[in-house]
Amino acid sequence: MSQDEPPDRTPRLPGETTRKGLLRRLVDGLRGSSASAGAGPPSRLGRYRVLHRLGQGGMGVVYAAEDESLGRRVAIKTIAEPDESARRRFRREARAAAGVNHPNVCQVYEIGEDGGQLFIAMELLEGESLTERLARGPMPTAEAIALGRGILQALGALHQKGIVHRDLKPSNAFLTVHGVKLLDFGLARPLPRELTQSVETGTALTRPGLLVGTPRYMAPEQVLGRDVDARTDLFAVAALLYEALAGRPAFLGTSVVEVLSATLHEQPPALTGDAAVLAFDRALRRALAKRPADRPASAEEMLRELEAAAAAVGDGAASVARPLKRLAVLPFRLLRPDPEIDFLSFALADAVSASLAGLPSVVLRSSAAVARFATESPDLKALASQADVDLVLMGTLLRAGDQLRATTQMVEAPAGTLVSSQTVQAGVGDVFRLQDELAQRIVALLSPSLAGREGGPRRGVPASARAYEFYLRANEVARGSSHAAVARDLYRQCVEEDAGFAPAWAKLGRCYRLLAKYYLEEPRENLARAEDAFRRALEIDSELPVAHKLYAHHEAEMGRSKDAMVRLIGLARSNRNDPELFTGLVHACRYCGLLDASEAAHREARRLDPNAWTGVVFTRWALARFEEVLEDVVETPDFIMHATALHALGRTADGVRLIGEKLEQLAQAQGRSSPPVIQITLRSMSAFLAGGREAAEAMAEAAAAHTDPEAVFAYGVCQASLGDDDRALATLARAVEGGYHVPQALAGHPWLAGLREAKRLDALLARAEAGRQQALRAFRDAGGEALLGAL
Repeated sequence: MSQDEPPDRTPRLPGETTRKGLLRRLVDGLRGSSASAGAGPPSRLGRYRVLHRLGQGGMGVVYAAEDESLGRRVAIKTIAEPDESARRRFRREARAAAGVNHPNVCQVYEIGEDGGQLFIAMELLEGESLTERLARGPMPTAEAIALGRGILQALGALHQKGIVHRDLKPSNAFLTVHGVKLLDFGLARPLPRELTQSVETGTALTRPGLLVGTPRYMAPEQVLGRDVDARTDLFAVAALLYEALAGRPAFLGTSVVEVLSATLHEQPPALTGDAAVLAFDRALRRALAKRPADRPASAEEMLRELEAAAAAVGDGAASVARPLKRLAVLPFRLLRPDPEIDFLSFALADAVSASLAGLPSVVLRSSAAVARFATESPDLKALASQADVDLVLMGTLLRAGDQLRATTQMVEAPAGTLVSSQTVQAGVGDVFRLQDELAQRIVALLSPSLAGREGGPRRGVPASARAYEFYLRANEVARGSSHAAVARDLYRQCVEEDAGFAPAWAKLGRCYRLLAKYYLEEPRENLARAEDAFRRALEIDSELPVAHKLYAHHEAEMGRSKDAMVRLIGLARSNRNDPELFTGLVHACRYCGLLDASEAAHREARRLDPNAWTGVVFTRWALARFEEVLEDVVETPDFIMHATALHALGRTADGVRLIGEKLEQLAQAQGRSSPPVIQITLRSMSAFLAGGREAAEAMAEAAAAHTDPEAVFAYGVCQASLGDDDRALATLARAVEGGYHVPQALAGHPWLAGLREAKRLDALLARAEAGRQQALRAFRDAGGEALLGAL
């Protein structure tokens, strides 16, 4: 290190954030520190000649000094009036830190005492803190990767010595010409003045037995005062690197309480950019998991995931990341009850959302997912926390004669700051013009570069207002599966009015599929009609996301999951911000037997929308990972998977209770009008959990009623668990022949052990594996590995 001081700046000690700042430390709560504040620097500390003071913080004073015996300059940190316990802890941890010799760790030379004054002599660094660097703006991807690499390598060395840093933050990462240096690793933990101290000062919170760390970078277990380990540091690294890439903290708030609440309950927005950004964001997302068990187990493991992002940088070293805007469009609120326009409450919100789909900087939350917040005064804090949104569009509708007026407000969540207010008016019979003008104005606000562009937010413009009204009314009816026939008729009227309206054809295809699958209404004919409707939609608009997503489920159930998977991969590569495309891939990849890819698609969907329902429980059930089936609270609507998982884990009574509740709900809500296959399914599961002679017959009836090969496979597994081997084998064969190629389940599911031991599954295993291998080749050829980072 150079012995010369830069002529125009004061040399900085590790942790100093600005030249004017006095080495802001965690909290300046130790009262004894004020005693030395006004005194001049001592001439010597031990064998070091003190040159001048570099800074002062809550823990004491930092000096530049010279080790005259070696002729080198050092930084001396003094500790202000510690008690005996603090002195012992300080000595113990300083000795441990001094034993760490790593190029990314600031070296500790000596711990000493002079006239009762404890001090540490350490490496004097030249450069700037990460705080100073980030003040100039976010980092390019390659620079952030290099930063993360250096910090994780340093942490690996510290963790091997049994040291957990516990206070990683930008001011404790110092950037030199030779790379990053990690500072202040567990050497001091000052006491806070108050828990509510502003986080903008960069102070930390430390109270014995309560909190250790700096609010913006504290892991949930630190916030809750629980035990910490290496994974706690990894959370802080991820929060720090997220901020370096995004140019904003991972967890926002204007007070400590708000920041800590966000840390416990919220997720930062997904990052968008090139392949390196997405790989980086996936690694950060895992390290930011709320539960330590869901994070990488070590710094080395996280570093390997980071290196995957580095491999994707290539020539895009200057690529940058952008945090996505997360937008929820709440159902519109009618200012006066009006049966003729009631359907517009949800339908208009859905239509506006559909018009905004595909914007490069926006990810949308479904109106159904946020409907419960649509009150006169929405709880924006709860909405931000539970739905993970930054922006909320709220609207009201008022009919006056033959005119319909929509007024919208876009506000930031959770703060409630008004971003924009719009009022649009149109004739009651021209709802499309109302929706289109609203969408155009919102696009101009969110993505000004797209405003007015041909084909901008518009997708599938109907030829008439009458066609659009049929479409919106059908969407409202189609929210559940219990009125598929009514929705079908409305969609038919829409396409009769406008045969070129692609979204209506796609939704009509779904209705035909549901009528065949759940109502057993002309199954063969309705499946053929569904195929025709989906194809018509894609002929009109080959890139319509809703058509691809709905068609994928149909294709998988018709034995063409490989085709669905390849098509969705292609669409997702050009539209990375639509979580529903990845939920479709969870489904298609599972039918293909690509279970790692199915899990990876699930993670990508949840990266974009932490509340996305992906159906991943089916993937985990196939692998008999029953505990994980029950862990994901978002997936609880899959009551069949949950009930059988409870049974497998010895909690049959809980499964019986769950199915009983569903039967009661069905009776109250729909009665005899509920889809026949749903009734058969619930009855069969009730019999299965109860056991006895009726169970086998009930399983056989349910297996025969289902056309979905995955459902058929699940019934075959249940039949095998009952010892009904012959019918189980026939049912499983029907599933494999129908396109459910999951050899992992055949080879490993515990309920199939008897059939495996009798060598009765060998032929099915061979057929399923052959299908999986074909799908794997198609997955790779389509670019699935680059998209999902899987396999």
